[in-house]
Amino acid sequence: HQTAWNDLSLSMIHVFIPLMLQKPSVNSKAKNNAKFLALRLAKWDEGDLQGLMDEARKIQVRLAQSSKKREVSCHVAFMRLMLLGQVGKAIRLIDNNSDVTGVHKLTRHVKTVLACKHLDGKPAPPQLKM
Repeated sequence: HQTAWNDLSLSMIHVFIPLMLQKPSVNSKAKNNAKFLALRLAKWDEGDLQGLMDEARKIQVRLAQSSKKREVSCHVAFMRLMLLGQVGKAIRLIDNNSDVTGVHKLTRHVKTVLACKHLDGKPAPPQLKM
């Protein structure tokens, strides 16, 4: 049976599942997640959509803040390793934290970016030539 609510109900499914299953914190345990799921389902049954959205926003703000802290600590760790002369470890740290995988396709944009990063070479001075 097609009703006017079909489109809305499909949209609500896309919102409902992530909203209900969102972890309260990065390191939360399954027991804690289950407790928060039960509380969220109770809010849903009561029709407290505003309360659910407020909770989701607070979680997202906390996650964004922890992400920024992680990024800053990665920068600090990289600088510390470089100052200690541990270049290999510093490069591995960058590679482990990178979300880029594989080799980029060589497009015009990639060529332009690489050209900006790598200046044209200069000929060696005559005293260095053999």
